[in-house]
Amino acid sequence: MTSSSSDDVKSLQEQAKSLRKFAFYGVAISTIATLFSVISVPILYSVMQHMQSSMQSEIDFCRLRSGNIWRELSKTQVLTQVASGAIVRSRRQAGYSSGPLESAVEAAPANVGGGGGGGCCGCGVSPQGPPGVPGRDGDDGADGESGQPGKDGPDGPAATPAPNYEWCFDCPPGPPGPAGNAGAKGPPGNAGAPGNDGPSGNKGAAGPPGNPGAPGANGNPGNPGAPGTPGKTIEVPAPAGPAGAPGPAGPPGPAGTPGGPGQPGKDGSPGDSGDNGTAGSPGQPGGVGPVGPDGARGPSGGCEHCPPPRTAPGY
Repeated sequence: MTSSSSDDVKSLQEQAKSLRKFAFYGVAISTIATLFSVISVPILYSVMQHMQSSMQSEIDFCRLRSGNIWRELSKTQVLTQVASGAIVRSRRQAGYSSGPLESAVEAAPANVGGGGGGGCCGCGVSPQGPPGVPGRDGDDGADGESGQPGKDGPDGPAATPAPNYEWCFDCPPGPPGPAGNAGAKGPPGNAGAPGNDGPSGNKGAAGPPGNPGAPGANGNPGNPGAPGTPGKTIEVPAPAGPAGAPGPAGPPGPAGTPGGPGQPGKDGSPGDSGDNGTAGSPGQPGGVGPVGPDGARGPSGGCEHCPPPRTAPGY
């Protein structure tokens, strides 16, 4: 049992070490991913905003160029009509702003042929051209002086009186209000008639005993009794009683007569052991002994008393 438990503990430790590496790598990768997202998201947002601003400016420039192209196309159409002789402005229209269109009109060749077809005659008089493009609005003029106050108007008609409505609808009763304060106590009523007798009650249980009374007086002595029969002695064999305690030791007996001399050549039997001698005085304390050699190395301790290691959830 001890070897199997130690093997299990070692296998769990190895498994915990291998899982610790995976946990370290996972935490490192997640930290790097978080830092990358924290750095890349603002950069991506800035790039997208720059691209949006650039595209907006390009779109505005495209609109402006398309407007210029349409204006140039309109002017080109007008110049084409002027060159073909369909529209010719006279010098009397010099009040318009002189621009590329006016210079083009003035530079257009005049038709000296006179006559019809709307051409230009030799006198320099030609039909009126179409109205030009409207100019920009002028600036607002200065405010004029305040006018005279007007006359009071006639009085208005009298106010129409409010119609007399007759309300005819039923409202449901409201919820009861809170209870009011208690009123003063009223006068006592008249005494009622005596009631009928109630039914007989059941007999009650016996009460507890009362306290003992005081001792009574001594009674008179009684008459002497008759003499009893004489007693008889009956012998009955009784079992022996337990042994009594040993009595005190008696005094030592007198010394015996000394024995005669033993016969030579024969070993005598060992005599009885003598009495114990008196205890001797304690001896002097001994000196310090030499240091003994080191003992052998004991066996290594096991891990049977250690509980299994507690790791975090997931290990």
